[in-house]
Amino acid sequence: MSKYDEYLSVIFANDKFYKTGNELNQILQEKFQITSSNARKIISRACSKGILQSSHPITFGNGQYVYYKNKTSLSINVIKEITKKNRPPVYHLLNLLDASEGIISYYEGLKITASPLRKEKEKSNTLNEILYMLEYLGVVETTTDSGITYIILSSVSNKVIPLMYQHRSNMIMDCFFIPDVRNWLIKHNFIDNKYIVYRNQTLPSKGAEHNNYIWDAFAYTNTTGYNTTLGNSIERDEKKTLVVLDIVIHRSYMSCDVQGFLRRVQAVRSSATRERKILPIVVYQEISSHAFSQLKSLGFIMLNLGSIFGENIYPIIHKIKEIKSSILNDWGTSEEIVENVDATLSEMEKSGQSINLGNMKGDLFEVLMYPLIKIIHPHASIELGKVLKRKEVDGTHREYEYDVIVRDFQNEEIIVYEFKGKNSKIEIPLKPHDKPNTVKWFFNTTLPFAREELQKQNSFPVKGCYITTARFSADALKVLNNINTHKNVKPETHDVFYDGEKLLQLLEGKREKHIIDVLKKYYIH
Repeated sequence: MSKYDEYLSVIFANDKFYKTGNELNQILQEKFQITSSNARKIISRACSKGILQSSHPITFGNGQYVYYKNKTSLSINVIKEITKKNRPPVYHLLNLLDASEGIISYYEGLKITASPLRKEKEKSNTLNEILYMLEYLGVVETTTDSGITYIILSSVSNKVIPLMYQHRSNMIMDCFFIPDVRNWLIKHNFIDNKYIVYRNQTLPSKGAEHNNYIWDAFAYTNTTGYNTTLGNSIERDEKKTLVVLDIVIHRSYMSCDVQGFLRRVQAVRSSATRERKILPIVVYQEISSHAFSQLKSLGFIMLNLGSIFGENIYPIIHKIKEIKSSILNDWGTSEEIVENVDATLSEMEKSGQSINLGNMKGDLFEVLMYPLIKIIHPHASIELGKVLKRKEVDGTHREYEYDVIVRDFQNEEIIVYEFKGKNSKIEIPLKPHDKPNTVKWFFNTTLPFAREELQKQNSFPVKGCYITTARFSADALKVLNNINTHKNVKPETHDVFYDGEKLLQLLEGKREKHIIDVLKKYYIH
């Protein structure tokens, strides 16, 4: 064995010892007073003799391989040490996995690594390239369930199913507050209401795309201090500031979140053809002291939910987590679900935030209807928050989300439900058919689309039912009563529509006193 091989055998005797190519090359040059070229040859021969092992074909920044003891593998802690300096996005991804019980979604991976959706620059890594590296090293695995792709540490792959169920619930929790946060930001003039794109709980793995990166939400604002162009709205629009939001509710906001957000902001700014003003906003429930200091230093706006909705929002978050988990995983009884909804609405009333949390109140109405649907359809499969989509002939993509889709095997029919939990004084209009929250939007636009898509998969007829705590306008009622006579739309066991009054009658017939009490207390006055 040569003196070089002996030396390498000694320094690499420890399983935890590793060096990058540049580091090892430098060590050999200094030890034996040789050139860089000779050092590279010594390293190459040592690998071929089995004295060292190389990470080939995986590189760790600037095309460098990592060298370590033969017949061992790089542990996750060693990989984190290497990538902390050489490939920070990989380091942040592994940190987030450690902090999230070993599982995150592909969506969160895109955020934390600041990966572009499509590769544009040779030096920028896509998330798929990062995952190939980690999968090759045996550190992570990927799997897809219910349309969501998960990144999982290999060490926890034996309990992947419960982890996926729980993490989906966590993702929904992060989306749950976005509509109400959006409304609060509009109300306080942080953003305008002309163009807002945001992630939603029906598709929690799909973010808002802007400049080849994803965001939890983005919008625009003219609020940049004193406005000197009040008289010229066109000029003002051209000078609008891009507002990007990072929203994490289900866990503490961490330093790795800050870095992922910052890198995306920097990427958008550097890709703009003209200088673009950007206003980054972080919304969180909890935050680490390090992350707080970093955001403050960067000048990013920081909003905790308590500052937006008051300190009583925290028990509300806890209760909503319980509710979402119980329904997603089919835990608990119907009575427990109603009890949790009742308690959550009570907390909202006490906090004085019922108006500000209007979207959440609508979501809780959907939850409240879940036990009723189970009673009406005892022998059925029930899908919540189902999204149906297709590519049209002209190449455009079209999709709609549905509150509940029921496959009733006893009556051999599929029923698509639309729920609207609103104040009973509000009136649901008949039209237009191309605007949400109207009768025609459901019966003339989204229901026909669902019928076309669902009957590709099933021979059962597809019918519809619109349930609200509000009331319908006079012309809407006339149309609904007519639709109720159509056998191809009316379900076998009930009507095609229920306003607040009819809904209470239906619940009385089912002897659902607790649901009636909750509706009368919070929705139907």
